[in-house]
Amino acid sequence: MDYYICRHFRKIMRFSATVKLQLIVFLWGFTGVIGKLINLNAVPLVWGRILIAELFIFIYICFYTKESLLISKRLMLQLLGTGTIIGTHWILFYGAIKISNISIATATLSTGTLFAAFLEPIIFRRKLKITEILLSIIIIICIGLIFKTEVKYWKGIIMGITCAFLSALFSVINGYMSNKGASSVITFYELLGGFVILNFFMFFEKNWMAIANIERIDILWILVLGSLLTSFPMIATMNLMKYITPFTVMLSVNMEPIYSILIAFIIWKDTEAMSSVFYISTTVMIIAICINGYLKTKNKKLSI
Repeated sequence: MDYYICRHFRKIMRFSATVKLQLIVFLWGFTGVIGKLINLNAVPLVWGRILIAELFIFIYICFYTKESLLISKRLMLQLLGTGTIIGTHWILFYGAIKISNISIATATLSTGTLFAAFLEPIIFRRKLKITEILLSIIIIICIGLIFKTEVKYWKGIIMGITCAFLSALFSVINGYMSNKGASSVITFYELLGGFVILNFFMFFEKNWMAIANIERIDILWILVLGSLLTSFPMIATMNLMKYITPFTVMLSVNMEPIYSILIAFIIWKDTEAMSSVFYISTTVMIIAICINGYLKTKNKKLSI
């Protein structure tokens, strides 16, 4: 009797975690929207986002998890270096939004799976799978169609693809680093690395005046972006991983571009309306990515 109660309880917890994850991904869909609303360039915008997120995670560690922030110098340097990748990734993401639109930036971000398919075998020293090659061909064709029909946004497309490469590189390296300490501590140092590289960008591009003259409404949006849309989802996702599989997380995260595109279209129909080829190509990419994720998980289960 106790066994069936525990089993039923686990099912309820998994269902609850899946619903919460969808809400988190839906929140992530607003990151591009908020970025477009903020009247700052990409560099000061990301500088503010990381600063707020880092402060919230620091408070979370100090007052909730109470984990030690003391780690080895080698691990610290590795995490700081990894953080520079995510910091640069966010600059390119918001840069793509500023010079094109949210639809282009989020659609091209889906190509991160293409880069991950080639980066994982290199870092984890495994063979490239046929399904990953087929996925890569599908994504390349879809991006080619988007580029052809939306050529006026070519700068945003290139910036978005570069952003996706850094996202994939960060994810693969992060997967390698994830077992080297507590998730919240790893995230803290990675964000710190992102904040350090942002300060260099701020210095060389002389963006400090933009921060000094920031409008009150932009301060509010950055607070929302750094807390509700960055630190909170990162911490919440860590906790949800106790009840759901990485595949469920991956499958859910692939909904982010769809949410972003729909939200942006509702708010800015004139500037976010794209060609039918764009929407078809984006949908095909996301479906292909989900199928690839499903096949990967199925193969892992069969090999156990």
